Amino acid sequence: MTEEINLAGIPTAPFPATAIAERILKSVDWTSGTMGYCECPGKKMHSTNDGKRDCVIYLDRIPTIHCMHTGCAAEIEKTNRLLRTAILNPNGDVDFVLPKLTGEDRARITERNRHDRIRLRAARSLPQILRKYHWTYEEMIHDSPQDVMGEVKDHWRLLLSKFDPNDVVWIGGVQDSGSPECAANFKPVHEWLKYGRAPGQFVCPANFKNSSFARSNLNILDRRFLVVESDLLKRDEVGTVFRFLTECGLELVAVVDTAGKSLHGWFDYVTCEAALDELKLILPALKCDPKLFTPSQPVRLPGAERDVKYQRLVYLGKDSV
Repeated sequence: MTEEINLAGIPTAPFPATAIAERILKSVDWTSGTMGYCECPGKKMHSTNDGKRDCVIYLDRIPTIHCMHTGCAAEIEKTNRLLRTAILNPNGDVDFVLPKLTGEDRARITERNRHDRIRLRAARSLPQILRKYHWTYEEMIHDSPQDVMGEVKDHWRLLLSKFDPNDVVWIGGVQDSGSPECAANFKPVHEWLKYGRAPGQFVCPANFKNSSFARSNLNILDRRFLVVESDLLKRDEVGTVFRFLTECGLELVAVVDTAGKSLHGWFDYVTCEAALDELKLILPALKCDPKLFTPSQPVRLPGAERDVKYQRLVYLGKDSV
């Protein structure tokens, strides 16, 4: 016999699903309109320490709570039935039957749970990564295969040399995109190298169509590099993440000091492509900025000035043979 679901005190229509979820779970840290983190309703049954993001709620399609722990499974199932009834049967229809999960639903939930485990494992591994792969700013300069202690004003040339000479690269200010006159910001590398100084503060790590005047994903022919950065980690800490990624098989091409708080690690996209989906889960969990997964996202060009300081290289990989 199915256990009766008691909705007393729980708001239904016209309250939004988020309000219903918050009433059932007490508090939810929403990351979007349909996803958030909460305290597990079966927390007392956990046999290991709890993390802030061990329990997650999804409101898309069939509302679902998922917890990384296993001892709370019965309580999670009970709360999921309560949550689904409150949201999917707001009028209290006595003939209402909870919808059964389809094979597609189960596959989607399984994949989503796998993603959550990857994120959690990465987040929990960060302290160990910071200890094991420690790489300071000074060590990056010392370990650089190519000398980066020369004229800083020319560092932009060194970075552009990592592109193919015929790659069409965007360089400029962040607003230099979208109008026909901005076609001047898209040039082959060999044309840019004729300039006497850095042509702009920003560059895109991609090869664009020759006819481009808008810095958009639709105009990109090839991704050449994946750039990794963090506004949350200290310089030595994000350098440690760069080193960890090289141990995972990614090729570090360059590290750029943005003349601000952060460092940008440029990785050969070919070595990232196969693992890109997992990197999109792992890097934000390691406190790196997910915006830089956008192919057309502009990043700092070394050799350009920023507030009377120069953006510069602190690491430059070997030239390809």
